[in-house]
Amino acid sequence: MSAKRLLDQGLDEAVEALVEWSKSGKPALLISHYDADGITSASIMIKVLNDLAIPFHVKIVNQLDEPTLRRLEKLLERHEFLIFTDLGSGQRNLLSRYADKNILVVDHHQPIGGLADNVKAWIEVNPRLYDINGNTEACASTMSYLIARRLSSSNISLAPIAIVGALGDMQDCGEKGQLVGLNRRIVEEGVKSGYVSEEMSLRLFGLRSKPLVECIARTTNPYIPGLTGNERASYKFLKSIGIEPEVNGQLRMFSSLSKEEVRKLVTGLIKYMIDVGLSSKEAERIIGYVYLFPREKPESPLFDAREYSSLVNACGRLDKYGVAIAVCLGDREESLKEAIQVANMYRERLGRYIRLVVSGEIVEEYEGFYCIHGDIVGIEEKIIGTIASIAASATLLPKGKPVIALTRAEKEGFIKVSARLPRALNRKGIDLARALRFAAEKVGGAGGGHEVAAGAQIPIERKREFLELLGESLYNAK
Repeated sequence: MSAKRLLDQGLDEAVEALVEWSKSGKPALLISHYDADGITSASIMIKVLNDLAIPFHVKIVNQLDEPTLRRLEKLLERHEFLIFTDLGSGQRNLLSRYADKNILVVDHHQPIGGLADNVKAWIEVNPRLYDINGNTEACASTMSYLIARRLSSSNISLAPIAIVGALGDMQDCGEKGQLVGLNRRIVEEGVKSGYVSEEMSLRLFGLRSKPLVECIARTTNPYIPGLTGNERASYKFLKSIGIEPEVNGQLRMFSSLSKEEVRKLVTGLIKYMIDVGLSSKEAERIIGYVYLFPREKPESPLFDAREYSSLVNACGRLDKYGVAIAVCLGDREESLKEAIQVANMYRERLGRYIRLVVSGEIVEEYEGFYCIHGDIVGIEEKIIGTIASIAASATLLPKGKPVIALTRAEKEGFIKVSARLPRALNRKGIDLARALRFAAEKVGGAGGGHEVAAGAQIPIERKREFLELLGESLYNAK
């Protein structure tokens, strides 16, 4: 049987279960992850629950582990219907204890463990179960969207939210930053219905909503050494390539540039990035596919999908989950205003931490990887993963090695570990999830995730031992 047929069956099974649940009149408990994919997938599932008139309670969590389940114990006991988005596949053993519940898992992480024989009703919608790559072709928001779309054709309006989640999980890994696989299917549906447009353009942050100087200074993917995080240097750069950054005291927008000025900007950025040490391939990443949402105002941070994703991600990292969900569900007034404020605060904090990485103050080089010691300067647990991602995708560190970033976990006595693999190493057979799981378990912790992006928690006092084990296991973890 084809993967498509198996996927269709899985989606049908999920929809049928939700419809059946709606007949009971009982509430569901929806638990999701705090990142952009977790928040967007939760938002899509909230729309599904509303469509079916299923009462619900939502909880956004850092991770699904024993302490989290204990904290939610009373809520879990009160609900017969449990939905997990962007979580659950890697915690099958933990969730098997709820054998008397009806459980729907919508995830894209590697399924781990088995289910107890007496589990009443377990439905798992995960691309990996259908031979679809969960790292590059589909994430939790992708799968949530496909369920919503299966329920009602009108839910094609949720295509932008699914795309925001996919970009948040850095699944724009096709040629020139294009979405591929099931994500591509959603893009095509969105374009056809008028909710999405796709074009080749400069990949500068906020290109349509912010002054050009800010766009350059705020761009982190790709990271532009010397310009990212520095508005004054970005201003000088524009003047150096023959573009006036301001007119009559007002900073210029990208939309005000002439065709000749756009040409100067593109060639100038690429030349600058090569001159400061990036490869031509890395420099050319400044040009790529962008995803726009025509039904949003062009000047809004929600018009460009990557800026939208950054906004949602910032709210998740700074514990403003409700604000992000409200924006995803359509609030363009107070919630959007607050989300913009949160995003600005988050980017300022992020810039400060990136400068510490660039300075080398908190970086230690091992034979097989770089370690960023975020615990030394108090980088927040929910931000350390973003620091690792930027360091791995940019030229902050001189050699192409896996990036392991550490900081103190909210769980007392533990270290939070975030690991990211540079794109150049994607096909080198390195499996970060397996390596972190192996090393973490050896020191009394736990780890997992994806081959290219993984995480762990380990006891503080065994940090050095963990790093030594990781160095041994990174390239040959069993």
